[in-house]
Amino acid sequence: MSHIMDEVRTDLLQTRLARTLIRRTIGLGFVAGFVNTVGFFDLHVYPGIMTGNTVQLGIALERTDWHLLSLTALTIAFFFVGGIVGSLIRRHLRRPPLELIVMAVLLLAATPVRTRVNNAIPVELGLLAMAMAMQGETVSRIGTVTVQTVVVTNNLLHFADALVGRFLWAPAATEGQGTHSRPTVIEVAIPGCAWASYSIGACAGALAIAAVRAPLLFPIFVVVLLVVDMLLHAETQPVLQRAGAAPMAGRSRGL
Repeated sequence: MSHIMDEVRTDLLQTRLARTLIRRTIGLGFVAGFVNTVGFFDLHVYPGIMTGNTVQLGIALERTDWHLLSLTALTIAFFFVGGIVGSLIRRHLRRPPLELIVMAVLLLAATPVRTRVNNAIPVELGLLAMAMAMQGETVSRIGTVTVQTVVVTNNLLHFADALVGRFLWAPAATEGQGTHSRPTVIEVAIPGCAWASYSIGACAGALAIAAVRAPLLFPIFVVVLLVVDMLLHAETQPVLQRAGAAPMAGRSRGL
């Protein structure tokens, strides 16, 4: 009877954890898509997409577009600095929610800069790029899934691979052959939700720019909700481990 109760308790906790991980994935993806859209609208560069900015850097150099070159170079530099600062904070605090609070403060500081400061582009650029770097530095794993919520290229590849592994590929049963373990439903859902929520965030950002004066308040609100959620449910993984379940949470940079 005790064994059955332990199994039921473990199943309930796993279900709860899966919902928590998906909820956080959706929130982080939405924030990144929203902020990148606002940043591109204001600055014509992406605060959190360094692959595209690096390509644009080469194009600007070839075209001798010094204004775009300087903006792109500044974005990459600010993002890199934000990554360093985020790494330092993470190594000292070791609690992702606290670093996300710093990220929310940066977004909040960028809100009046967008509309009230003369020649605000370098300031806004620095604040948004550092905020995106902190999000990427804080969270690189959600559950057992390596995922980067600031960009979506890898998420699409992880999603495609997980779909094939889960639904379109039967692992070989022959002993001694190299096989891939079948992804769990949550390992399929997380990268898919990361991409979908990023897309929704981008659309919401575009609509908010046209509708409200301070669109960055929306992602700030979502970040605050994420921080509260992470602080309230910080005990989920230890409980799962005590119950004998397979650990789903990541390392120090995971949720």
